[in-house]
Amino acid sequence: MGIVTSIFKKRMLHRYDKDGYTPYLSSDDFAGLNKETHTFINSLGVEISYFYYYYDKYNPNLIILFLHGLGPGHTAYIREIETLAMMGYKVLTLDYMGCDSSKGDKLPSLNEPTRDVDDLLSLLEIKEEVVVIGHSLGAYTTLNIMNIRDELKKAVVISGFPRPDIVLNALLGTKIFSGSIARYEKKIEPKYFPIDNYEYVKNTKDKLMFIHSKDDPVVNYAAAMKPVFEANNPNIQVVTVDGRGHNPNYSDEAAKMVTEVFAKYYKLKKDEDKKKLMENLDPWKITEQDPEVFRKIKEFIEES
Repeated sequence: MGIVTSIFKKRMLHRYDKDGYTPYLSSDDFAGLNKETHTFINSLGVEISYFYYYYDKYNPNLIILFLHGLGPGHTAYIREIETLAMMGYKVLTLDYMGCDSSKGDKLPSLNEPTRDVDDLLSLLEIKEEVVVIGHSLGAYTTLNIMNIRDELKKAVVISGFPRPDIVLNALLGTKIFSGSIARYEKKIEPKYFPIDNYEYVKNTKDKLMFIHSKDDPVVNYAAAMKPVFEANNPNIQVVTVDGRGHNPNYSDEAAKMVTEVFAKYYKLKKDEDKKKLMENLDPWKITEQDPEVFRKIKEFIEES
């Protein structure tokens, strides 16, 4: 294994659990929000946790499948999930292999989430309409799963990318890494690595909404959205914001807080310093959602 692949695995393909310092909201913080917890065994033989969130009165004919980004599971997105549930939807979500409540000593591949979601959908055989919504790695997974599952017809792609090299080039600082990482991903996930989202975006008749901030430091706006704009596909809508970084669905204040707090957090070496920084952080303020963005998402979900 080369040094490039070693760096990639060390930085991105490890176990993702909560750090013990960052405050997270839970379903208990929302009065009346129902939560169901389930597990299944994926095609690698690993136990994966999945969940339903909903309020008592929800649309019985539609399910939102919410896919989390790289990190400690779906609870990092409980505010987004609750916002969707408050709109009257039942939300299905999961923790990928190696993330939070799911088993596995690591996330083995950037395409592993696609496997987990594909396995889950095959298991559940959902009869209702399913709208997929994903952020970052979850948005990449959204494109993959839309590409390969014919029963899925509508999705919202938040801060997404059509293939991993777009984000890896930015995170790792050079384009020379992408070839080695691509070979590794192809070896680990030969079923899902070859999925061509460029052709999918160009030719799909599925309804897609892309939401992206122009100043995203993780998934470069120009690189990620280029195939979308070049496709000029009438089935695709684009919602562009600015100043929201990697969280275009956040309010301006929350996005600013995320940028400032975590810029400091990742520079700290001592656990006590990290704890001190996070102990007074208000999880409600730092996860505040933009009602205008969610209004557009709801309109998109409801339109025929």
